[in-house]
Amino acid sequence: MKIDPHDRIDLTGPWAGFGFQGGHMFTPEGHQLEPCDMTWWSLTCNIAREWRLMMAEERAEVATRSVRPRQAPATTKSSVIYLAEVLRIRRERRLGAGVSGSDAEPSNVVYMSRGPKPRQRV
Repeated sequence: MKIDPHDRIDLTGPWAGFGFQGGHMFTPEGHQLEPCDMTWWSLTCNIAREWRLMMAEERAEVATRSVRPRQAPATTKSSVIYLAEVLRIRRERRLGAGVSGSDAEPSNVVYMSRGPKPRQRV
């Protein structure tokens, strides 16, 4: 069997809708992918995996809390995650922002110094 790279080749199974034609890959939405575009797939997949883990973590945390940051409408069965609020809370916890008084957490700031000065000839 000989495959001509200029003929359209449609993929099947879980890849149905994707295909190749003329040295390029195309998506089910009709977007054309250049070979150099595929170098970013690993990064995109890693970002998506981290997003799923972060959302699953937050859903579990929201389910265990008695009071939610914002109440979803009573008709909604799934929990809604307000990402901006989650990130703000995490940032405040990490940086100790919004906490005042003697029991405040120490700052995470590390001041860089150049170290000892080399000997100078006199």
